[in-house]
Amino acid sequence: MRSRGAPPGEDTIAGATPRARRLERMRWQDPRLAVGVVLVAGSVVLGARVLATADDTTPVWTLREDLAAGAHVDPSRVEVADIRFVDDGDVSLYLSATDPLPEGLVLAHDTSAGELLALSGLEREDREGVELPLPVLDGAMPPDLGTGDRVDVWVAPEPGQSDQAQVAEQVITGVAVRSVEDSVGGLAGGSGAVVLVALEDSDATALPETLATIGRGSVVLTRVE
Repeated sequence: MRSRGAPPGEDTIAGATPRARRLERMRWQDPRLAVGVVLVAGSVVLGARVLATADDTTPVWTLREDLAAGAHVDPSRVEVADIRFVDDGDVSLYLSATDPLPEGLVLAHDTSAGELLALSGLEREDREGVELPLPVLDGAMPPDLGTGDRVDVWVAPEPGQSDQAQVAEQVITGVAVRSVEDSVGGLAGGSGAVVLVALEDSDATALPETLATIGRGSVVLTRVE
């Protein structure tokens, strides 16, 4: 039906409302979408950088505990630390943990727990000569005796021996201590330690007499400063 007053050629349905057109912005032009894309891209780049940085480390051997000069460097005393070196040239200055820990290493100087093992602070242990384990009871040696110290070895008479044997006898002079291991209940006279010393050639020659003397008494160690 043509409405009254409508221009010729234009038909209008009575009572109908013209439909409004909504201008829809294309999705790719939505600023929220753009911000989301930027955030995702930034996260990817940041994650890649973090992974790249994490891979840019070198495993190096480090000490678990404080050790004195001359102490053995064995697997029980070290652990691996992943270190990021600013200067790549510094990597070669330390003992790398990419390979198994070498045997026969000793510290050239006192080293604290957590310190990286610098190659300049390590020496090859000289295993030539004779090593003698000495059973030492509690109180018969300095309480802080450790690897690298030098000691005089004395033999004190056991209680109840004849009067002629009541004088302590020095059997070894100025030997180097290789290790000190606690021995709880493993000694005939009670608890104490087993001290491993490195004998000089002259001491090794007299070893039979030294062992015979040690067998008649108790070992006492005095530190040589």
